Amino acid sequence: MQPSRTGMAKTNAKESKSEGLLHALEFLDRSEPAPLPRVVACFGPDEFLRRRAMQHAIALGQLDASLSRTFEGDESEWRDVHDELSTRSLFDSDGVRIVRLRSADKFVSKYRDSLERWIDKQSQEAVLLLDLQTLAANTNVYKLIRKHGWLISAAEAKDAELLAWILRWAKTQHGLLLTRPQGNVLVDRIGFVCGLIDCELAKLALFADERGHVEDAKVSELVGGWRTQTVWNLADRVAEGKIEDALEAIHSLVLAGQSIIGIAAQLSWSLRRYGVAAHTVEQMERMGNARPQLTQALERAGFRPFELGKAEKGLRRIGRVRAKEMLSWLLELDMQLKGSHSSEDRARMALESFLLRLADLRSAAARSAS
Repeated sequence: MQPSRTGMAKTNAKESKSEGLLHALEFLDRSEPAPLPRVVACFGPDEFLRRRAMQHAIALGQLDASLSRTFEGDESEWRDVHDELSTRSLFDSDGVRIVRLRSADKFVSKYRDSLERWIDKQSQEAVLLLDLQTLAANTNVYKLIRKHGWLISAAEAKDAELLAWILRWAKTQHGLLLTRPQGNVLVDRIGFVCGLIDCELAKLALFADERGHVEDAKVSELVGGWRTQTVWNLADRVAEGKIEDALEAIHSLVLAGQSIIGIAAQLSWSLRRYGVAAHTVEQMERMGNARPQLTQALERAGFRPFELGKAEKGLRRIGRVRAKEMLSWLLELDMQLKGSHSSEDRARMALESFLLRLADLRSAAARSAS
């Protein structure tokens, strides 16, 4: 499975090399220090790549990450973010302030005008890092960031590009010297889910010899396996309304030693594609397409060609309104897992509550239809 193009700016290899726009896989390979522009936007469905790209940007800028200030987009007001951007550091009067805005989609939408005016200023006293799931290429915010800053996309890449990144990342981050066939095992079994790939590489590193080599049989045995496949199937069960089956699968995974946080991350990514597809259909309609192509929206959301038939049925079962709501619910679940429900027991409660919420919604919709 691969994540979404999100219906936003396409990020193929040719475009990613154009001025102001890079793919995260390419950006993470940069090593030459470079002054940061006033705004850096990391957008796309792969949270691991977005987070790593933001960290890498700070490192390339040779800035002190410990002096940065982080805001949550859903809870922050523009006046507070702007005050932070306008305040010079007490510890380094000559330094550049770093303001990070996580989950910034709603914030950007709400304060679009103020943000556009700030980006268009000729000031280098502060750097704003925006973490977004989507960023439409036809918005002024996108165009201004491309003009004055960096756009770093965590959208889908081709399998060949993903394979090349896996081999590089395995070597530089985990001391692994994988062969191309071994790398292809991760591409085929996991797809474009870089956080999970990183976890699998860390696991393989435990079985590497002193030169960083791992036996083919060990790679085949350890990567993916029934637990990974079961998690991927969870999204299908949820889309089909089989919430009871999904809860039973989660119980089996927990008994097998799988982390609830890891299950939730994979499940959230897969379900998020339905939400992105629903928003893409709506965007097509706003642009004057009276009969948007559902298949095209699903492709932009990251479903592979062989998944489209099942995905279309799943989206129709979920319904557009519920699919759009799912994005907000997944964000709420993510915030719970990072905060009040970060322990395994409470994380499981939050995940199961999310699934039961979907079950209640489907039941209500069925009653209303009848």
